[in-house]
Amino acid sequence: MRKGGLLIAIYTDADACPVKQEIDSFAFENEIPSYFVFSLAHVSNRSYHSTPVVLDNEPEAVDVYIHNHASRGDIIITGDNGLAAMMLQKGAVPVSPRGMIFRGKDMDALLIGRYEGIKAKQKKTRIKGPPPLTKTDRLRFVQALKELCGEQK
Repeated sequence: MRKGGLLIAIYTDADACPVKQEIDSFAFENEIPSYFVFSLAHVSNRSYHSTPVVLDNEPEAVDVYIHNHASRGDIIITGDNGLAAMMLQKGAVPVSPRGMIFRGKDMDALLIGRYEGIKAKQKKTRIKGPPPLTKTDRLRFVQALKELCGEQK
């Protein structure tokens, strides 16, 4: 799909992504190239229209692949604050699975959140995960994709 003269694609940090079906359907219906980037430990036998990219179980392999292959204007689906911050620097548009579109002004908060998460892991502090995704979260996510692709009025 072209947006402002750019051919955009969607890259998904697919290891623990809860909205793969929504991404896949949206990309297919809108003829947007879409890539689900997995580490080997997270591959499923589920069939998608999106192109699967399977990587070794190396730390940060998915992040590095997405960073190296995505371009300015591409949409990056991730719950990883570090990857979101890196992709903002590159001119891509990161979106959380809950539909939050990250902007440049969010970069400091993203990096602080990542730093605090790393420190908590080093101290072996139990970090509570996010609450389960709701139907409203899923709708907000699809709305964010539509907004980014210019379908929002």
